[in-house]
Amino acid sequence: MGNLENEIETLKYHNQLLLNIIKNPKASLDFLYVEKNITLAEAKRVKQICEKLNKQYQIEKAEGYMNFQPLLGQLKRELNPKLSLKEFMEACMTQGEFISLMSALSKSQ
Repeated sequence: MGNLENEIETLKYHNQLLLNIIKNPKASLDFLYVEKNITLAEAKRVKQICEKLNKQYQIEKAEGYMNFQPLLGQLKRELNPKLSLKEFMEACMTQGEFISLMSALSKSQ
């Protein structure tokens, strides 16, 4: 029964994302989550990772760092395996999520 409840929760989450995509055609991250069947819990985990990396990026940027390869490596290691790094970073930038971080990391590739 728990599996069915998880499926229903995921469908409800995807329904919310699809409604957002209808309202905002630039919601590439939402589309990616639906396409890759990312659950709400998985999406929250990805957001936590990005928030943590964004804080570290802001600190390093303020200290004058120019190379963000370590942060890119950390994102690669921690990102949900259902998601491709390049697709994820592009979707974030298109949707307006973590733009500075994703832009810096994409230049570090």
